[in-house]
Amino acid sequence: MKLTNRETRGFTLIELLVVIAIIAILAAMLLPALSKAKAKAQQAACLSNSRQWGLADSLYVEDYNQVFPWPRYQVSSTQQQDNPLWSDVQTFYDLNQGNDVWFNALPSYVAGHPLTWWVTNPQGFATMNSIFTCPTSVSQGFNPANQPQNNGYVDASKRPLFNYAMNSKSIANETVGMTAAAVANFHLKATMLAHPSAFVLFSDVRDRSDDLPFFGTAANQIDLATPHCYTTRFAARHNSGSLITFSDCHASYFKYNYVVADGVQDPSIAAGHDPGRPDINWDYLGNPVTN
Repeated sequence: MKLTNRETRGFTLIELLVVIAIIAILAAMLLPALSKAKAKAQQAACLSNSRQWGLADSLYVEDYNQVFPWPRYQVSSTQQQDNPLWSDVQTFYDLNQGNDVWFNALPSYVAGHPLTWWVTNPQGFATMNSIFTCPTSVSQGFNPANQPQNNGYVDASKRPLFNYAMNSKSIANETVGMTAAAVANFHLKATMLAHPSAFVLFSDVRDRSDDLPFFGTAANQIDLATPHCYTTRFAARHNSGSLITFSDCHASYFKYNYVVADGVQDPSIAAGHDPGRPDINWDYLGNPVTN
């Protein structure tokens, strides 16, 4: 029997181009959805970290007569409070000081390491997946323009860069006119809070000067990756908003323009400051922060 040879026919160039075009269109349609899903997953991980900080704080205050940890080193140097170097962290550790600052006092309550543990491994602190680390911040990276000391000093090898920060204005209204010594001895207790479910413990803190929107001043714009926070340093990296942890341990997402006054809707409140939301109290008595 005679077999008939059939000609094998491949795709023409036109057909290949059509297939490629279809794939490109489908990819263009899917990528935004995938990007949104990734952002949501990162925000969910950040929310989990925020709740962990709240839980750690609640356990700490139970152990220490309801006293909150400090939001920063209790020293006179602004740089050591805002931008402590790794060498500062080491010095305070050697002097057995700073153990009651939140970033040293709280991590062990949720199986984490205090900041002092990372002194010998600064790069590990910057890249390790831990409760100190916001996945969105890691994925965005740091802006090289912020690395010089006069523009934020965002250099992970020189100082710890914080993604989360403790409320720095909790006693600001009440300590006006007090001496520095009196302020240093003002220990805020959980039992003193007017509205525990509205009192801010922690929030995402800005770590890029190009994080937008931003209503603060040019000077505030380079207050980056600091261990303590207020509206002037509130981040907007999660879809123009960020997360806040409250003293009753719950954490919630808020849009930046809800948390921070824009200076327009109410001109009596300076842009970048506390608009006095009843559900977001930076002051422990629930009053808007005025200084």
